[in-house]
Parts: sequence; structure tokens; C-alpha cells
Amino acid sequence: MMKSFRRLGKIAALGAGVALLLAALMAVGGAPVQAAEPVEITYGYHPYWTGGWSGVVIKQMGLWKKYLPEGSKVNFEAHLTGPPMVNALLADKMQVGTMGDMPSLVATTKKKQGDIRLVSVPMISNGQNCNLIVVRKDAPDFKTPEEAIKWMNGKLVAVHRGTCANRFFESVLKKNKVKPKRLQYMTIEVIASSFEAGKIDAAAMWEPHARKVVEQGFAKYAATGSPYKELDANFTLMRQDFIEKHPEAAKGWIKAEIEALKIMEKDPMAVANMVMKETQGYTPKILWKALYERHPDSAGGDDIVYVGEMVFSPRVLDLMKKGYEFLNSIKVLKSPDIPKDATNEGPVTEAMKEMGVTAPVAVIKGMPASAYKGK
Repeated sequence: MMKSFRRLGKIAALGAGVALLLAALMAVGGAPVQAAEPVEITYGYHPYWTGGWSGVVIKQMGLWKKYLPEGSKVNFEAHLTGPPMVNALLADKMQVGTMGDMPSLVATTKKKQGDIRLVSVPMISNGQNCNLIVVRKDAPDFKTPEEAIKWMNGKLVAVHRGTCANRFFESVLKKNKVKPKRLQYMTIEVIASSFEAGKIDAAAMWEPHARKVVEQGFAKYAATGSPYKELDANFTLMRQDFIEKHPEAAKGWIKAEIEALKIMEKDPMAVANMVMKETQGYTPKILWKALYERHPDSAGGDDIVYVGEMVFSPRVLDLMKKGYEFLNSIKVLKSPDIPKDATNEGPVTEAMKEMGVTAPVAVIKGMPASAYKGK
């Protein structure tokens, strides 16, 4: 009521004619648009995961200032893996997060703790970012991914449990009827150190971790998900109550994401340098190669290494279906089905409409190593 009284008082001060016009406009819902209120949010992202680099670009280039309501504040939280971000979203200590597909799907199943929605798909690829198999440095030079997979019979192999790499690796081993001597579940950092120590024969890894162990000379690429039609993806998630309370901010964040993806497509060197600022032990060259270098055909390389899909297209929904089924099979989730209200496509639909863009908003093509122009 007080707000109504204040507004009527302002109208009276304008004069009878103008006041009558404004009153009539308000009566039919045509009142002047009020600026959206500023927000303060915490955003979680992955500097150590190529699928999450749009978050690095948003932060480093301050893109959120361009699209969020004036006066907004963003607290950026860098994470090594997705589960801590899921917990923070559920506890409302984080309102927006970008992470790999498996933890993203888990987040949508905890409705009693928090209503978390998938709102965009910043990355999907033909198994070029997460679905990567690397083998020890002295392994044979395989002519095809199939040769590499068969070689793993009776070998010591590893993967980070509950990740996109985990789903892919176990699927490929099963399809090819390969039985390793032992499949060990290790964190991605322990996998890297195990290659350095010569303790494992092969592993499924994601970028840029895989590229780092390869460039350091401890391992080499053997296969991607492409020959097996195993996609990998990345999602941005938001709390549903945040979307409902701050629709303009939710939409604005997606706009910043779209611009970040376009920068990733057009300016690889700038992106590599931005990510270097937020990682340790990585050079711009390793980071550039992790995202932009095309894998050879012998390892299942694809001409397109990264797609800024953004929307929930049929291939995204198919990946989600397989993901929920996998998480159920390893007893992480009770149901293999996509839960009701797993997504909220409102913010991305409106953002793309207002920016005049269509899906995919960015397509990154693989390049030869010689295309790197840095030092």
C-alpha cells in the first residue's frame, strides 16, 4: 500500500493531464517498466574443465556487469569437481553453477533439499572433452581406437567415479567385452600422478588434465568418444527460486554465457591466457591444445571439438537419458528416469530471442598444433 501511495503522490505532482494519462496506462498494465533490482549471487565454475571455461571468460572479461541488473554483485567460486557445487546450490550458498553432466543430473533429483534446474547447455561434443582415453607413454602406437580398447584386456585402468569419463569408460569396456585386470576408482589428480609414477596402464580423463599428462610425456591419447557415439556435455544450473524471484538476472546471466561462448569460438589465444590466470601448472600452450587442437583420426578425432548448444536439443536429451540410467546403475540415483522439472528453459529461450541468436551459438573447430601462435 505504501508504494501505491507514493506512486499516486508522484502522479499528482505531474499535473492533472499527465496524471490522468499515467493512471490510465497503469490501469491497463501499461505502466513504465521499472528497472530490475540488483542481485548478489555466488557462481560456481570449473577452471580445470574445458566444459566450464565459459565461466572463466565471464569472470575475466566482466561480462556479467553488462547483462545483470545495475548494481549487482557476483561472488565467483572456483571448484575442482562438481559435487561441492551441488551441495552449495542445494544449501542456497550458491545460486548459479556450471559443471559437468553427471553432477548436474544428480543436482536435479534432490527436490526435497532444493529445487535445482538445468537452464542451459554451454558445451556438448562428440566425446572430445570428457570422453578421452589415455594410455601409458610406452604403450603401442595404436592405429585405431578399437586396437587401444582391446589392448586394455588384463591391464590396470582407472577413472574418476561418478563422472562423465566414468560413464563413457565403463560403457566402452562393456561394449567391447574388455576385462581389465582391475578398474580402479581414483580422483582425476591421482590418475595424473599415477601416470607420472608408471602405476597404471590406461585411464579415462577429461580436459585439460588429459592434455597436461600427455604434454608432460607421461601418457598419450588412444581414443575419444566419437567412434562409440558417446557424447559429453556441460550444464549451467540455477536455483528455481532464484529464477522466479529474479527473472531478469537469470536471463542476463545466460546472455553473458552466450557472449562468452562466442569469444571462445573467435579468440582461442585470449581464452588460453584467461584460463592460465586461474589454474596452476598449466601453460597457455597446454590450455590451448586442450580445447582447440584436433585429435588424429587414429584416436577418434572429430572436426568439431566443442559446440555451444545452449538449448535442450534431442541429442542433449538423449545424453541426459543415458546419464540418469548410468547413475542409477551405479546406485547413485534411485530412478533411471529423467525427473519431472529437471530443466527450466525460460531463461535461455528469452535470452536467445532478445540477442537474436539461434542454437548452437558457437561451434569450435579443431585445429592442427601448428595453428598455435603463442610462445
